[in-house]
Amino acid sequence: MVKLKTENIKVRIETGRHIIIGTVHPPAVAYRSRLSDLLNQKEVSFISVTDVEVYQNGQPEAPLYSAAFLALNLRKIEMITPIEE
Repeated sequence: MVKLKTENIKVRIETGRHIIIGTVHPPAVAYRSRLSDLLNQKEVSFISVTDVEVYQNGQPEAPLYSAAFLALNLRKIEMITPIEE
């Protein structure tokens, strides 16, 4: 297994109730270093999101709360998109 340095990915995640802005961390393995690989891992149910701001869906004016870390159930994700910086 080849280890490599991966880039963290800033994302916008939509669930049924919330919009989550934060950073996800793909595994540092050559064949699993993309956002899609992180989401398609069969052996995990949750992904780690850091530097999180959580908004009420439909009310993007101010975050409901911020956190350094959030464990998000993959089954709750309706849409996820990378944010270009």
